[in-house]
Amino acid sequence: MYLKDDGASALLFWLLVARLSPRACGHETPSQESQRTPANLSTPSAFLNNSYLAFNLYKQMVAKHPDQNFMFSPLSLSIPLTLLAFQAPPEIRTEVLEGLGWGAAQVPEDRVHEHYSELLLSWLPPPGQCHLDTGSMLFLDKNIHLIRKFANIAQSLYHTKASLIPFNNYKAAQEMMDSFIRKKTQGNIEKLAQTTGPNVVLILANYMLITVEWKYRFNPKFTKMEAFHLKENFLIPVFMMQRLGWFQVHRLNHLHSDLLRLPFSCNITAVFILPDLGLLKQVEEALMKEDLNTWTQPIPPSRRRLFMPKFSLSWRMQLDQLLPELGIWKIFRHFYSLSGVAAQTMPMRVSKAVQVAMLTVDEKGAEEEDITDFQFLPKAFLPHLRMDKPFLFLIFEENSRSLLLMGKVINPSINLEPVD
Repeated sequence: MYLKDDGASALLFWLLVARLSPRACGHETPSQESQRTPANLSTPSAFLNNSYLAFNLYKQMVAKHPDQNFMFSPLSLSIPLTLLAFQAPPEIRTEVLEGLGWGAAQVPEDRVHEHYSELLLSWLPPPGQCHLDTGSMLFLDKNIHLIRKFANIAQSLYHTKASLIPFNNYKAAQEMMDSFIRKKTQGNIEKLAQTTGPNVVLILANYMLITVEWKYRFNPKFTKMEAFHLKENFLIPVFMMQRLGWFQVHRLNHLHSDLLRLPFSCNITAVFILPDLGLLKQVEEALMKEDLNTWTQPIPPSRRRLFMPKFSLSWRMQLDQLLPELGIWKIFRHFYSLSGVAAQTMPMRVSKAVQVAMLTVDEKGAEEEDITDFQFLPKAFLPHLRMDKPFLFLIFEENSRSLLLMGKVINPSINLEPVD
């Protein structure tokens, strides 16, 4: 389906990806969703609408890093921020929950943690599945009298560990935080890279690590070095995977882009947007529109030979510098208080907040796709899709359609990990 006018062209991408069908590889018609205003929690099909948060974070990242790889996890950062929102006065709570994309819910005060944490964790694969790991840590100054009930709720319901750190001893504090994050992530994250100081009372560290396992694997023996177009007349060699199969591919003519939906082995799907060479910035400007009012049909699968680069990315995002620009700012200010965290009456705020996201894309998959009927087709009936130029990607949970990961690959041969 194509939209007729240029003004509507920006809708098509987000209509395809922000609220995709409940079965990424099926043919069901997607249910209708709201636009920016988060859906009401009483509606079973949509509890959290984090697309507005994700799109605006993406805008900020493009502005700060226009020619770099980057990525972030909207869903993962929602877990510890939802926890902290319920330790704050109503004004802060409302700001944080609405900023994350939660709708208003009639939940008894003594059940809010069970309600929200259960929903958030239900949109993540069970431990050991899908090669996805996410978690959070709260580092608090050792002089704070941590409320035991809060620490227990954080650990048991939100999988967030609270630890006391000697912030007045910079070297010791840094070593302790790095040690905690290494242990928590089995060595995948070596350093937290957060500084302490006289006014630091709480540091939030959040992470999401994904090693992709596709529904259908790529055969490593077909992976070889091929050219990737960084820009016109500038090629680099990258390892390019390939396989034959049925793929959900759609040409977005108004956006001069191809769209590919590719399922994981579990209830997660990746969406890739591949703009024509040299048009990435123009496409990003069009894609970042917020007026999402209409929904489109799922993409019918077709036979293809897909060429996809192997890549591994790591990105560190300073949330306390980015979220205030999106309206989530009171939780970071001195004159507000997270009174449910500490026993003292001193003002309690999030001094620093960081997220580290890591993504590995390779040939791994759960099974081999049956393509025995392909051998009788002439090559002309197997068009190619080559992901051989910069592209955007989203990874989302199918049932909630919540965005787990969003980012951009400019150069798949490098792995940058900047600190904003």
